[in-house]
Amino acid sequence: MKTHSLMTEKPRHVSTILVAMLVVAAIFSLGSCKDEVDESDMFTFTGKTITSYLNENSDEYSLYSYILTKVRLSPKSKSTVSDLLSARGNYTCFVPNNKTLQAYLDSVFQTKDYDVTMIPDSVASYIARNSIIDNGNEEAYLSTSFIVGPLEKTNMDDRYITVSYDTIDGGTYINNKSRLVQSDIELTNGVMHCVDNVLELSTATLPALISQTDNTRIFSHLLKITSWADSMQLYRDDYYEYNHEEYGYDQDGNKAANPKHRYYGYTAFVETDQTFHDKWGIDLPEVVNGVVSNYETIVKQIEEKCRPYYSNGSSDYRSQDNALNQFVSYHLIEARIPWDKLVIHYAEMGYAYRNRDQLSIDCFEYYETMGKHRRLIKLTEGVQTNGKRINRYVSKRNLKDYSEVTVPIPGILVKEGNEGNNFNALNGFYYTIDNVLLYTPDVPNKVLNERLRFDISSLMPELITNGYRRPMSAENSTVHIPRGYFKNFDFDPSCSYNYLSGFASTWPNFQGDEHNVTGQYDMTIKLPPVPFEGTWEIRWAVPIFDSRGMAQLYFGTNKNNLKAIGLPLDLRLRPSNPAIGWEADTEDEYLNDENDKVMRNHGYMKPPMHDGISNGGTVTESLRNTTSYQNYLRLRKIIYTGTLKPGEVYYLRIKSVLENTKTQFVMDWMEYAPKNVYNGVEPEDKW
Repeated sequence: MKTHSLMTEKPRHVSTILVAMLVVAAIFSLGSCKDEVDESDMFTFTGKTITSYLNENSDEYSLYSYILTKVRLSPKSKSTVSDLLSARGNYTCFVPNNKTLQAYLDSVFQTKDYDVTMIPDSVASYIARNSIIDNGNEEAYLSTSFIVGPLEKTNMDDRYITVSYDTIDGGTYINNKSRLVQSDIELTNGVMHCVDNVLELSTATLPALISQTDNTRIFSHLLKITSWADSMQLYRDDYYEYNHEEYGYDQDGNKAANPKHRYYGYTAFVETDQTFHDKWGIDLPEVVNGVVSNYETIVKQIEEKCRPYYSNGSSDYRSQDNALNQFVSYHLIEARIPWDKLVIHYAEMGYAYRNRDQLSIDCFEYYETMGKHRRLIKLTEGVQTNGKRINRYVSKRNLKDYSEVTVPIPGILVKEGNEGNNFNALNGFYYTIDNVLLYTPDVPNKVLNERLRFDISSLMPELITNGYRRPMSAENSTVHIPRGYFKNFDFDPSCSYNYLSGFASTWPNFQGDEHNVTGQYDMTIKLPPVPFEGTWEIRWAVPIFDSRGMAQLYFGTNKNNLKAIGLPLDLRLRPSNPAIGWEADTEDEYLNDENDKVMRNHGYMKPPMHDGISNGGTVTESLRNTTSYQNYLRLRKIIYTGTLKPGEVYYLRIKSVLENTKTQFVMDWMEYAPKNVYNGVEPEDKW
């Protein structure tokens, strides 16, 4: 069986294709590369650039080379893509030869031997910009560095290029359809790979792409009748595009780039028609002349299955109080999440980030799904999970190594591809799943009835969608965030907000990254929902350092009138300060437990054992027991204990109480812990 996914979109009339390409050209008119090629950066030595190699091998690549000369970097630029590939840099190019490109043009324009000099600018741009990745300061991609799934860097249109392998023919496929026929032509400014098909990326929005796929007809119809298809059409914030400043300043006052774009994005977990049939007995679609004749029956069958699990406050499928509507919305996340970022791996014990396929202990992500009924979906991946799993429940672990012992609910498997169909849409991804996804009572009562640990970045969908969360490269390691970029976060314009990816750092950070706000900060964050009503602790990771200052915290449901909680939090205190009471762990577990109790009495907890410091290799030094960073620990501060309800929206305000404009507040991660965890029959585990 072939394991790679081949694109199987239905042929469309040429006018439809051209219209789509024209739209895409307008959408992407600003591009992500520099507008003008710096002529001082041109090569003066005799080594071959990508452009010179193409020109010297015109028998093979003259058509592609010509197209590069037609495509400008932006409407305001005189420089072309050909100029760009003549300059210094690190570019990865997936190049079709003349025969391949001519066949593509003949197909698009429905003519034999189409004259490339007549090619519309929109089509030329589509071909060129889809095929090139600007690797910035990082090395261009050799085939030996490919991993299954999307490449870390996006192409010139800020779209992800995916890699897959075929176990039958042994081939490497790009975007599911284009096979590598020659790899790793190393040139002075990058790497060129030859492909047997022009690289294509769908110009459809996520709902449209799902509707074009033959085996997801049912879910597509559900999206339409519940109006969620209409809610996932956004692609780019054009106001930001034309009005944002290019640079801001980092925590040290140095110039730092603002995000180039503000894209909108979505991720959907989708049952195939066959999965609905196999797991729920739902009728398969009956297609007559391209039209499904039994949708009404299918919808009634699914609605009947949903009603026991969702309140049905409306008979209108478009209402978010409708049971079927809630069923659909629980499949949707308002962020464009690439496959390798569904679950972040970086600092967990036993993991080596340079060998990304070698997993260790379970890692988790909790995402808020779309809709007014705020719910969480949990994704788990580790060496024992056999893939990425939705809502996996582990009732017992080995607390010496955190391995799974008892797994009553294995969770739904998320598949990387979809039986050869394209899953990479203009504004998001969809992933097929091997069972029907329901928000059953087991989800809040078992799966989510645990300590919930959120990396702050997971609460910022814009950071995820725009590719800034935990990039696996040093480029964009510091990004200045302008006010208004995050919808879940607001801050006073006088402070400087910077996201630090922490790539290859040895910082004692959860998942390696941090959010750093400098100045007389005053900021408010929208917190994620809790899964059930009860008594919860809210814990905030506290970065200890001299420059952190002191902050007053406020909490509540009224964003504009939050109540102060506790005394101001002094972030300058060393862990061993009597007000905290931290002591390093010893071999005596009784003494360790007693120290934990002392710290809890002061409102603090030690860092978890789950994560540690890699120092460029395998993570072996737990943050709980680190000696390298014991003066700079990410302690957990218990900032609130009280009743929380799943239907409420809670906010946390963080305000500096010092006049010093150089102080910093670092946001790393937070926890929700239900009472049965922190004060249950069994003590809370140290992981």
